[in-house]
Amino acid sequence: MRKRLARRFTCCLALIGLACLGIILWGSFGLTANQMAYEPIHRIETQKKVVALTFDDGPDPVYTPRILETLHKNGILGTFFVLGSQADKYPVIMQWIKKAGHEIGNHGYHHYDLNKLTEQEIYDEIKQAEKSIYKATGVLPQYYRPPGGVITTDVMSAVQLSGYDIIYWSVDPRDWSLARTSSVIVNSVKKHTSRGDIILFHDGGMNQKQTLKALQELITDLRSKGYKFVTVSQLLDEGNKVR
Repeated sequence: MRKRLARRFTCCLALIGLACLGIILWGSFGLTANQMAYEPIHRIETQKKVVALTFDDGPDPVYTPRILETLHKNGILGTFFVLGSQADKYPVIMQWIKKAGHEIGNHGYHHYDLNKLTEQEIYDEIKQAEKSIYKATGVLPQYYRPPGGVITTDVMSAVQLSGYDIIYWSVDPRDWSLARTSSVIVNSVKKHTSRGDIILFHDGGMNQKQTLKALQELITDLRSKGYKFVTVSQLLDEGNKVR
């Protein structure tokens, strides 16, 4: 009898311990089950040689048209995560992106540091950009990429409320840095790219000459290795999402 009571007491202590641990973890990370489903998608698992080229911070009046030209010349569709403020400035370029068949994603209205914004402010940024994109193109984006890749519980809650999936990346050559030459960008992408990757580039920013120069070389190299280039939507249809 005493042994049974001891076992029951031990089991109760274990259950209490697990419950306390759950409370601690909940308080530390603050993620609900729904929020976990809104964690960013980095890539997909697939045996197919497919990758998605993505471009952030545009449209830019200098570099976006030239990147569009390179993609057109190679028969490639990409995904452009645009800023709403830039879409308002350059609606004609937005229309070029759409007419060429590229996918358009939401990158927020401004390129704010989301760590400094409330959930409501992040939501407003997303929806304001959505309106600008729709006004310029008639397109309602499916995917959102947070500026700077910032992910917090407020970001995930705001994205959940706005109805987007968060798209991250798995290959980042840091092409936005003026210290990164085109050869450094090329070597970085070559070294790290594998099946199902989402590759991050920028068509907007301070100076994307290095991106433009690297792009054609990378397309040629990856194609020679049997890779096919697709949009983010097409990529997600090819395999299991990796968050």
